[in-house]
Amino acid sequence: MSQSLESHAKDCDEILAHIDSIFQAFAQRDREALARTHLPNWKGFIARSRQVIRDRDQYLHDVERVIEHQHYSTWELSDVDFAFYGDTAIVCYIARVCGDLPQNKTFEYKMRIMDIYQRMPEGWNLAASSVSVHPDEIDRHLSTLALMTHQY
Repeated sequence: MSQSLESHAKDCDEILAHIDSIFQAFAQRDREALARTHLPNWKGFIARSRQVIRDRDQYLHDVERVIEHQHYSTWELSDVDFAFYGDTAIVCYIARVCGDLPQNKTFEYKMRIMDIYQRMPEGWNLAASSVSVHPDEIDRHLSTLALMTHQY
């Protein structure tokens, strides 16, 4: 049974700070910090996953392209929701990320994220995630494609 959020205010703050540290690690291209924010047996999906990612090392390998080519400058979380089950927390949220790409281009996109956190002796850490492209992004890209198609 999910536990009351009122009794977990400190936990919510700690997890939100941890989530922010993940975005900071991407912004600073800090691979060591990124490794610390994920448990060794982390499981899940990133937005471009074609298969299950089975551990932290595979995750770090799979996000290398993001680290190399996308420089996060700002990020914002919205629609954050927590559920606690003992020493496990499920956190769902929308993340809007902006930044720079190579060749002086910029990017902005939204993601839907579900993170599963485990309370460890040293604090909360990320055990699993599912990251997907937000439907607003898909709609935006389809609209752009439709406009391009109608121009020809």
